[in-house]
Amino acid sequence: MMTVKTTSRTLQSASGATLTFDDGSTAIDLRSGGFGHGQREIVAAVKAQVEAMPLSNRVMITPVLASLVDKIAQLVPGELSVSYICNSGEESFDGALKLARGANPDRDQVVVVSGSHLGCLSYGQYFSQSGVSLDYLPLRPVFVEANDSKALASAITAQTLAVVYEPVLTQQQLLPLSEEFLTTMRTLSKSTGATMIAYEVNTGMGRCGRNFATELTSVVPDVMVIGGALNAGCVPVGGYVTHKALNDLVYGKQNPSLHGSTTGGNPASCVAALQALLALESQGIANRQTQVGAQLVSSIGGQANCKQAGSLVHVTLKNAAQADAMKQALSEAGLLVATRGQELHLTPPLMISDSELAQACTTLSKLIKQINVKEAA
Repeated sequence: MMTVKTTSRTLQSASGATLTFDDGSTAIDLRSGGFGHGQREIVAAVKAQVEAMPLSNRVMITPVLASLVDKIAQLVPGELSVSYICNSGEESFDGALKLARGANPDRDQVVVVSGSHLGCLSYGQYFSQSGVSLDYLPLRPVFVEANDSKALASAITAQTLAVVYEPVLTQQQLLPLSEEFLTTMRTLSKSTGATMIAYEVNTGMGRCGRNFATELTSVVPDVMVIGGALNAGCVPVGGYVTHKALNDLVYGKQNPSLHGSTTGGNPASCVAALQALLALESQGIANRQTQVGAQLVSSIGGQANCKQAGSLVHVTLKNAAQADAMKQALSEAGLLVATRGQELHLTPPLMISDSELAQACTTLSKLIKQINVKEAA
């Protein structure tokens, strides 16, 4: 992996949503999302597993892996019940595409809902319309606009391998996909044999006000890709979960190493993921995300247009230059955010504390007023 030093500071430690740098300065991170750092009970559980056995042979199941896949099956919707655990959401997406290819090995077309953010590796980057040319890859994307059922009906054919989407589009519009659009997708996928894949790395784990954003409608996909905050802020982990019929169709006739992962499903990562899911289940994380997002929107105070989905907030400023200036001003004030064009993207850790949130809101409110005053002058 190539590493490039882009700032004069290096990150030394983190707790909750607060990052501490080598010069002693701190910043609240509303850019990276995730679960949140340094949750004591989770760190203790992971530490105990690391001391006992952090890694294991992929061929041999461990008790914590069994507990993790059982808990996933309890929390996901519909008949999704069979999980594959690996090292990241992006690796999981690759595994989901291989699962689809195993079911229909002669197909190569993937219908992608535009505006979905599907990661930064190979197909995820290609299908996210990043502008990077990856035409050498064997799968061909066909893009359709969100909630355009007519375009979707034209795009899904007998040659469609899979249909890929985020239940709430996080790359551009922060737009939930409608019940009608997803019902059309479900009907067409079933009639053509295409695999319906929901990418929940950015929207799952309570982020959008439900355990998984798929639950915002009644439509259940064939595969859900999970990751992101599943790591509990401790150990990288991801996975996909599918229904038994699709899993058996592929892995009943294919080499079980169709999608291999040397360290995937290791005990340390499974403990972290299990602890994250237990917290999701018991601590009201999903309900709190809507409250967190509402506080962030309130801090803007009508100074800019906002869109909210749980704790995801997009703030639309006048232009990209203003967004970049705001990002820089916030960084200097100890608040890290992302930008895309003229938008600020706010993605706090799931476990951001009330005090960290209050501080972030105060900084946002102050600086957005200042930048608007400067623009007016």
